[in-house]
Amino acid sequence: MYLLTLGRQILRDIWAQKFRSFLALFGITWGTLTVVLLLALGHGFYQKSQQDIMKIAEGTLYFAPGITSQSYRGMPTGRNVNIKAGAVLQLPTKFSDIQSTAPFLTQDATMTFQKNNLKKSVIGTTPLFQTFQKLDLIDGSRFLNIIDINRHEHVAIIGYNLKENLFNEHTALGREILIRNIPFKIVGVLQPPVRKKMRSWVDHAAIIPYTTYIDLWGNQNIMSFFVLPQPNSNTKIIERNVRTYLGYLYHFSPDDTNALMFYDTLKIFNFFNWFFVGIQLFLGLCGSLTLAVGGLGVANIMFLIVTERTKEIGLRMAVGARDSHILIQILCEALILVVLGGLFGITLSYLTVFILQFITLPAWIGKPTISLSIAFITIAVLAMIGVLAGYFPAKRASRMDPVDALGAE
Repeated sequence: MYLLTLGRQILRDIWAQKFRSFLALFGITWGTLTVVLLLALGHGFYQKSQQDIMKIAEGTLYFAPGITSQSYRGMPTGRNVNIKAGAVLQLPTKFSDIQSTAPFLTQDATMTFQKNNLKKSVIGTTPLFQTFQKLDLIDGSRFLNIIDINRHEHVAIIGYNLKENLFNEHTALGREILIRNIPFKIVGVLQPPVRKKMRSWVDHAAIIPYTTYIDLWGNQNIMSFFVLPQPNSNTKIIERNVRTYLGYLYHFSPDDTNALMFYDTLKIFNFFNWFFVGIQLFLGLCGSLTLAVGGLGVANIMFLIVTERTKEIGLRMAVGARDSHILIQILCEALILVVLGGLFGITLSYLTVFILQFITLPAWIGKPTISLSIAFITIAVLAMIGVLAGYFPAKRASRMDPVDALGAE
């Protein structure tokens, strides 16, 4: 019975202050909408960015020859480190914690199809290059295989951008192009990139077996190479082993980080992962501050209500109302305003995100999504703001002296 009477009293008080209640509801609704939408956009951006970062094949180790900065065994500094593909391909046989490797050779060359001529990059590598770079092919395509390597086959996989520029509207698969006036059969075409303005360097190139590449340009020095460790391997040990082995072959100090540069893509992945988590937290903080402004509005209104109802509160206390009754009533009024505003805001947020699914947004934004974590965060923030917005006015009301309250003007 008490709760029913309390509920009626609260609703009557809210209705009596329609304009002020509307302003409080609007502030909470707008703040909730801001929080949820910012977190939804941040979540979509985070998911899309994670997918893009995954393209660098997390867990893969990347090495690139450089220039010596330390003297070694009588050899001077400032020497270019020249590494051959054969030495890189021997690494899995030398060290059990290395699963596979892929050398990377590149050279610009003229490519011809019918009357179209382009000068683009040719990449010489192994079948594992697809795994390391996570390259997706269009239907009907295939990547390099071990037979292509062993037989020095004249086959090529071309990037989608190269296919568009060289073949125009023609189908590329199964056709031949000339690379340095030598016919190569197109056996694969890379999938078109998600963002046309941000194409990867592979999308402009032709990929051929490294053995065929050596036939055309000789046993050149590699530009870089990838190493795939065995599961649960220690990357520091692998790095040290690779530096020691290649340093012995090519006369540079294993401690010379400039002679052989090293990048652990897992660390890069983790860095960007935390970076985007930080962006989400920042967006959530911005939205929470907006919601806090709405909470301040509720608190101000509740203080105003307490001031206007000073005599009423004094009378109730004079006839036996306990401090806790007064505190609970004022606190419940604030919570109801916050809850109603929060429900309106969350409803509008879901409606807005639903509409965004039918709008073409920039690919880098991703797909805005309201996850369970976003809902829980919003509810937690609303609950905290509701309690804070109502507690201090309620505390002030519950501590009034009945005599002073009845005598207030």
